Amino acid sequence: MDILTLELLDVTVFQALLELKGLLADHPGEALRIRGEDALLQVNVTGFLEKQGRTVRPLRQGNRWELQVAQAVRPVPQAPPAAPTPCPVLLLRGAFAPGDRALGRRLLLETLALLEPGTPWLCLAHQAVELLDDPGAVAILEGLRARGIPVHVSVSSLAHGGQEDAGFDLVPDTGWQRLLAKGRVTVL
Repeated sequence: MDILTLELLDVTVFQALLELKGLLADHPGEALRIRGEDALLQVNVTGFLEKQGRTVRPLRQGNRWELQVAQAVRPVPQAPPAAPTPCPVLLLRGAFAPGDRALGRRLLLETLALLEPGTPWLCLAHQAVELLDDPGAVAILEGLRARGIPVHVSVSSLAHGGQEDAGFDLVPDTGWQRLLAKGRVTVL
């Protein structure tokens, strides 16, 4: 295989750099051989190539020099970073608190309606099971389930309040408690 060769004889530094830029534009990344006589020209061409990220190996042949320029390493295309996987959501209250309870309930329900697709699950525990008595809240929970977000209800919390599960999945508490203890669940 022939290596591209650029002879830089009887040219100014400016002319040499123009020729080199043109060659690099026409043959990006290819290995090169550059020959010349002027020492100042060699220094400038070497500096230019190194600024371009090219590896240069100088050789001396009497009063002439040769620069062997290695083929450019082409960057491997990077895959875009994967979007972070949403965490499961644990709901412990029926409203954001402290403050006005009606406002806290409305803001909580609006937040629930905005859960990302791909959220592994939403679990109602502790005081959040009171949402099962609110038809508006149940409609939002059913909407989440329809969007593919499973809605779970804590067995212990439901039994403690003596409530019905409203058709949502009952789960043992140890699963969400383990995740909560490891900080791997979003708590609302």
